[in-house]
Amino acid sequence: MAPPPIAGRASSGSSYTRNLPPRDLTAQSSKTEPIAPNRKVIIAASIGTFIEYFDLVLYGALAAIMATVFFAGEDDVSALLSTFAVFALAFVARPLGGLFWGPLGDRIGRKRVLSTIIIVMSVSTALVGLIPSYDSVGVVAPLALVILRFIQGISAGGEMPGAAVYIVEYAPKHRRAFQASFLQMGASSAMLAGLLVGAALTATLSHDALYSWGWRIPFLLALPIGAVGLYIRTKLEETPVFRAIEEAGARSQGPVMSLVSSVTGWKLMGRALLFSLPTQLTGYMILTYMPSFLKKNSGLSATEALLAISVATVVILVCQPLGGLLADKVGRRPMLFFCSAGIIIAAYPTFALLLQGGMALSILALCLLAIPFALASGNQLAASLEIFPTKVRFTGFALVLGVAVATLGGTAPYVSTWLVQQTGSLYSPAFYLMLSVLPALLIAPFLRETFRDDLSRNDPI
Repeated sequence: MAPPPIAGRASSGSSYTRNLPPRDLTAQSSKTEPIAPNRKVIIAASIGTFIEYFDLVLYGALAAIMATVFFAGEDDVSALLSTFAVFALAFVARPLGGLFWGPLGDRIGRKRVLSTIIIVMSVSTALVGLIPSYDSVGVVAPLALVILRFIQGISAGGEMPGAAVYIVEYAPKHRRAFQASFLQMGASSAMLAGLLVGAALTATLSHDALYSWGWRIPFLLALPIGAVGLYIRTKLEETPVFRAIEEAGARSQGPVMSLVSSVTGWKLMGRALLFSLPTQLTGYMILTYMPSFLKKNSGLSATEALLAISVATVVILVCQPLGGLLADKVGRRPMLFFCSAGIIIAAYPTFALLLQGGMALSILALCLLAIPFALASGNQLAASLEIFPTKVRFTGFALVLGVAVATLGGTAPYVSTWLVQQTGSLYSPAFYLMLSVLPALLIAPFLRETFRDDLSRNDPI
């Protein structure tokens, strides 16, 4: 699905038109902006993100199975916590991935880095499906899982930031959030696919088949998907915004130091981090913690829990482009404020409804939280990227997103499970969620608006 054509006056003096090659159709005409190149850009950028989030949701959906396969020597709760700890490890690695891929993307270009990342990601994901069980090789099994999850985290640390930069740097100014929201939709589609595959496996395979070989199939699918993605990415051009600073000799040779050695750099990263707060813990709590929570506390079977979350994911898919459209119309700051408020208001009622039990109330509860999350995610990418100058954009956003995902997203199932265990309250994850979003709500009114800024600027920092 591609964004609709947009009527408007061309901006022939912008860097988007000055630096496009003759065969690139993204140049603006006097009346319309052709959409075909944007469709290609969005597909090429999104396919690696699809693999990333497909694997992520599968790991959460199949956590109970993988706990038995890889941590068979522990009791049920300890094995599940160990599985969630390994899940979190990949996210702890993301800031390191951002430190590696971000500077590369700002020095040698977005396209080449994205082509390399998809190879690493698809191969490491497929190898997870080939690891022998604990019963077969003992401690080698969880050790191999840890290593591969770490490699996945390193690659993921550059995938979403790089894909987002690629889309936003091609997008027209008044459609940046909308077009970037299609990358979020790609991630949500991957999550939905992962949930449905997990539900199908648990519903159709016997216990023995599921635990011996069935869980491996979806991980192995990453290899052919990655091959297709690599082919598509190698056929694209570098972004016009990056080519402009390349031709001007303005590329940063030390983007990390430029950011961390100045007060301005820290301010930019702090502002960008705020736009990730409503999306990280909320999204990962819905998609990776809820399968286990619903099964244990809402009276749902594993299949029913995954189907309930799948319905919420469909709602997310519908609302994400709406979030992008609204962000392009009213601005990034109002969206941050109202989405943060929506999540804080919805958190406690969501858990209250879930604990009533039953499929219908569980779906209602999840959708209650899914809507403000989806609107926030439609705003997140463009809002975060507009904050950074071109020469440090990939690095800055990769570091910010890596830290946000490592501290809030990847740890969501582990911390939520631990909080319930320590406090004895099934509502404790709701209060944790409210607390994580509160800074965005409080600071949003004081942020500078960026949705009309020129993305080709290269401000000193």
